[in-house]
Amino acid sequence: MNSEELEKNKEMIIFMSSRFGEMQVPAASIIEIPSGVIGFPEATRYVMLEHKHPFSWLHAVDDPNLAFVVVDGFEFGQQFDVKPPINDKDGDFREDDEYAILIIVTVRPDPRMTTANLKAPIFVNMRNRSGVQVIFDDPRYSTRFSLWSDDAQPAESAPREESPREEPASQGDSKHSDAGE
Repeated sequence: MNSEELEKNKEMIIFMSSRFGEMQVPAASIIEIPSGVIGFPEATRYVMLEHKHPFSWLHAVDDPNLAFVVVDGFEFGQQFDVKPPINDKDGDFREDDEYAILIIVTVRPDPRMTTANLKAPIFVNMRNRSGVQVIFDDPRYSTRFSLWSDDAQPAESAPREESPREEPASQGDSKHSDAGE
């Protein structure tokens, strides 16, 4: 790491969250999503906050009311075989970049009805902490993929509004990062 990167790792950013109050995170942990998330193009700076596995929060830094429950796209295994958009201007992905795949979750009052949007994952380039949401026109991927089978016990795992932990800036040795752990 050069001295500029070391300094950025020390710099802290404070932001407000309507769910968690005042949060302080390293500036290096900010994820830039230049085009925003579908429906929220003005919110471009986010931070990952850990929750109970397999859930995390993708929280907007500049909007205290905007946070998405997400899961790690790699948790879906071989059936969810998607790749980041190489050479996309927003993510600047290269062939050898490590990346995370974030899947937005819709939590419903009945946790058994909780779904994941596999059709529009968010790819995060771990090299530059840039992200882009991609819509896949593929009938295999649903916007309402059920996370629980009838015999699952989701109530203990469903996200609750308690203090999260900030996620590390980078994880893993493989081509991807386990963003939801």
